[in-house]
Amino acid sequence: MNLKFVHPVSKPSQSRTSYDSLAALARQGLGKKRLSPAEAEEVRAAVERHKQRQRAREQAPRDPLAKSGRFLRRLERILQDESGPIWRILCIHYRLPSSRWIDGAGTDLTVKIGKPEVYTNKSTVWHHRRPWRGTALDITILVPANWRSSVLAAGLADAGGFLTLSATRIAEDAWEADWLAQGRGYEFWVEHGYIVRAVDGTYVHSFSLKRARAIADERAKAWVEKIRLRELRDTLSGMTREQIATTFGDVPITLHDSIRAGNCSVGTRQWCARWADGRTSGTIRDVLETGAPLDEYVLRAITVAIARQRASA
Repeated sequence: MNLKFVHPVSKPSQSRTSYDSLAALARQGLGKKRLSPAEAEEVRAAVERHKQRQRAREQAPRDPLAKSGRFLRRLERILQDESGPIWRILCIHYRLPSSRWIDGAGTDLTVKIGKPEVYTNKSTVWHHRRPWRGTALDITILVPANWRSSVLAAGLADAGGFLTLSATRIAEDAWEADWLAQGRGYEFWVEHGYIVRAVDGTYVHSFSLKRARAIADERAKAWVEKIRLRELRDTLSGMTREQIATTFGDVPITLHDSIRAGNCSVGTRQWCARWADGRTSGTIRDVLETGAPLDEYVLRAITVAIARQRASA
């Protein structure tokens, strides 16, 4: 209020600022029993200004991180804690200096809130008595304030063996993201691109979404084929030698089928020399009629041969 008081008054309560309370304070400060019309209007204007400020505070968005820096500092301390996920991922998937014998050697991590970026400072430290030297690495990583909800909660923190710094979902199985890359020595930088989750649960990183999806599709085909081979292998293990010969006896099988099944070439050639007189091709019936044990290695080779014939049919 712009009224000039001649007597001291107490500060009005914020929770009880009304015309009657302010008018009473104005009469006390002016030393009057009744306010003039102009003075009363001044009190009403003060009450209205107070109500406007109150409504503005209630309607303003509440962002505790922007409201005070202490929330950001607390979040940074949580993220850079040695028991936290960022430090754990760095230790597992990246090359970091360490030394038990030289004081000062090792890695110091600092996490800041901001646009994804990385800064490093590397120096050489020496043993205080012996001519031993080590490396001291200070690494500062910047991540957005919502890293825990957008990256960690989404299961992307160490997707594909990289530390994901930020991620924005653009599809059910795809994100536009930034991740930490490492070159020779202790050289770090941030790469921007796309992360796609394949059907087998693995993650693909690429600078283009199209390329990432193409790689994920190839993994999906290999994963489906692996499941089919496993199911066929389980079916064969439940059949007798005669049942396999009756059902799949005419399927051709070669030395390469055994190698593609995961058997080593030396062992496969030795098997052929011992049981098949050195022959490296024939049919599944020929393999069964050799009298060789129907062990895991033979079943795997037969499985691949049957799957190859089905794929070419």
